Amino acid sequence: MSNLTPALALRAAINVLRDSAESRKMPNGEPLTDASVQLHFDAADLLDESLSDLRDHE
Repeated sequence: MSNLTPALALRAAINVLRDSAESRKMPNGEPLTDASVQLHFDAADLLDESLSDLRDHE
């Protein structure tokens, strides 16, 4: 059985989004446009806020 928690799952998703934005590539190597890079950073920021809210309720 996995010890995966919602907080850990969110952290993993945030890391993938930020890594992709910083490298300007999707995990499969596909390049990201400037708009996609910004979208990934914005999504990571939003999920990071959700993670903070989640931890406040744990």
